[in-house]
Amino acid sequence: MTAPRIALLTGRSDPARTGLPPVQEAFLEAVVPPGMIAVGDGYPWTGGAPERPVPLPLAALRNAAQWRAARSGAARAEVSARLARLKGDPLAIVTGSCGLDLLVCGWVPGLCDLVIALGPVRRRPAWAGVRIVTVVGRRDALARAFHRERPDIVVPCGHMSYWACPATRDAVARVLGDWRP
Repeated sequence: MTAPRIALLTGRSDPARTGLPPVQEAFLEAVVPPGMIAVGDGYPWTGGAPERPVPLPLAALRNAAQWRAARSGAARAEVSARLARLKGDPLAIVTGSCGLDLLVCGWVPGLCDLVIALGPVRRRPAWAGVRIVTVVGRRDALARAFHRERPDIVVPCGHMSYWACPATRDAVARVLGDWRP
């Protein structure tokens, strides 16, 4: 067995690119405990082009389109195939916004045993053997509108600021530090 891994799963603001933005790279550097390996790019984890800034309205439209498309059979099959590539050694997945929805739509049994959902825009799934920790910002009206459950952790941020929020980073680092795969 190799070291446990952590992967980020969010919507893609630019479908042609899978590189993580600097704020997500800094997030991983801050939360990954010694002995854990971060998967170095974002969904679909193909080692594609580096991230480039996308205007917020365009990013929001693209994420909404992914959220909607994730319910189609073709999208489910694609997400499942991408997730299956991560299966193997212990894996924690940190989702952002519609990332939990993508994970649910493409769920592969036995994929991981820890999910940390930042600003989820859906209810918590009930998967046997998977610990799901929800983190919702006090100023995140979007997550509060769609999640509608008591979050495990509340942090002082809005929907677009989880990755840079020190309280979010501290909470995720604590959960990962306590994780025993």
